[in-house]
Amino acid sequence: MKYTIKAGVLYKNESQLALVRIKSALLGPQRKILSIAGELLLTADARYLDESKASSGDVRNREYLLTDNENQLVGSARPGYVDGDDPNVVGWPICRMPRVDHANIVVNGEEYLLTMHNSQNYSLINAHNSEVLRIMHKGIAGGWAVEDICGFVPEIICGIFIFCRYIEQENEFLIV
Repeated sequence: MKYTIKAGVLYKNESQLALVRIKSALLGPQRKILSIAGELLLTADARYLDESKASSGDVRNREYLLTDNENQLVGSARPGYVDGDDPNVVGWPICRMPRVDHANIVVNGEEYLLTMHNSQNYSLINAHNSEVLRIMHKGIAGGWAVEDICGFVPEIICGIFIFCRYIEQENEFLIV
């Protein structure tokens, strides 16, 4: 199935029918995934596994969560560093943050690997090493082309898209 995400709305490609939308909080990482009628379907958020280590900057201390409207966990993701950029192995770089390029995801009990190919193109790989979802930026036209091979429901696709955006934010240089 092919979709387009533009301005936080997921459209079915063939009909340009709006399916669900993403609403950002004024502050913080929380995002709400709403039906077109405005009904809350899922909430995405990022949290620290250990608050005492929050200031360390280590992404392995973070977890991305996807919960339903009854606060039940639907999916989660744990970001990871690029091979050869792990601070435990090579030390912390002086002039930049270590790069993050993937997250291990669990959605509805199934395990996946979300891989960032560059800052705007992603693929989701299942446990059998098959690509089940592809998210590609449309360049100057704006928006994202989404190809769903395994049949995720639209709100889960938006949740995975939000996880992609969280990975991008992990690579942003913080200025204090």
